[in-house]
Amino acid sequence: MQPATRHVYLNLDAMRGVAAISVMLYHFSPFISDGKVLPSSYLAVDLFFLLSGFVIAHAYDRKIETGMGFGTFLLIRLIRLYPLYLAGTLLGFFYLLIKNRLIPSEYLPLSDIATMLTTGMLFIPLVGKDYHTIFPLNPASWSLFFELLVNIAYFLLFFVLSKRLLAALIAGSLALLVLAAFLAGTLDFGMTGQTIISGLPRVCFSFFLGVLLCRSMSRYQGHLSFLQTGYWVEAAIALTLVVFAIAPGGALRPAYDLICIVLLFPVMVMVGASAPTHPRCSRLYSWLGRISYPIYIIHTPMLMIIAGAGKAASIDPFANHPWFGIAMAVAVTVIADIGTRIFDEPVRRFLQRQMHRSRAIA
Repeated sequence: MQPATRHVYLNLDAMRGVAAISVMLYHFSPFISDGKVLPSSYLAVDLFFLLSGFVIAHAYDRKIETGMGFGTFLLIRLIRLYPLYLAGTLLGFFYLLIKNRLIPSEYLPLSDIATMLTTGMLFIPLVGKDYHTIFPLNPASWSLFFELLVNIAYFLLFFVLSKRLLAALIAGSLALLVLAAFLAGTLDFGMTGQTIISGLPRVCFSFFLGVLLCRSMSRYQGHLSFLQTGYWVEAAIALTLVVFAIAPGGALRPAYDLICIVLLFPVMVMVGASAPTHPRCSRLYSWLGRISYPIYIIHTPMLMIIAGAGKAASIDPFANHPWFGIAMAVAVTVIADIGTRIFDEPVRRFLQRQMHRSRAIA
């Protein structure tokens, strides 16, 4: 596979950033509008999985071929994902502790909170019927659990993961996903104990499709030379928002969801991977990529904290939309940006130095 150029990261990072902001607005809908904002934004998770498969294959295929071990690979992935995940989990933990003191009528036993914290810190999903999501302290992190599972599967299958096997894995996952989508009437599943099994084909399909797209770059790039001029990336990003804004009902919903992840998202990724980044957009795209993961992983505990604070102060945030919701979204974006600069990046640099130092000693 030929190494891709830097514009791949910028364009795809911009898509990831727009998708993360869309998910945040979707979850903040009660504070912004009477209805759902960007009601199909839950499909952003499928776009994340697709982008992840593409980027992981681009970053690690050659390294694993030349001897990178499983422990090193897993440690690198944990260093990338865990610091902000832990921060989001602790935010949810402190929210529940403070809520117990300020709102006694909604008191939650400390033993339950301790269970949520312990399992959350260890990436163990809670599948009991009493839990509304498999990671109650940081609900959006359910997809991170599946991300790590499929990353591990990618490494363990790497040396047998030919394009033929990839195609078979993608086809099998799609068949299961079609069945699950029409049974549920949507692709919005995987985050609860009741739907966790359905989350497996959801992540496998998009992630391994991303791997296949990356490994097929040299074959299809020659047919996409027309993307070298024009605003194709910007059109793909705009299409992302259009996809998230459309909300078909009834039996059309699962069909729409499947069309998006099977056809539209792969085309968008191919465009982003093949088209150059306009110089005047590079800083914006870089920033969008930088804040995409922080926004995604902290926005749900921040939602609980801000909404809980309003409730404790007898302020009805629902009566003050859209401004309350917009202020929440801006605040989370600023916190995500600052948190990345003063916490996530320094912690990751420190952990990377420690990893290299320990490997040098060994």
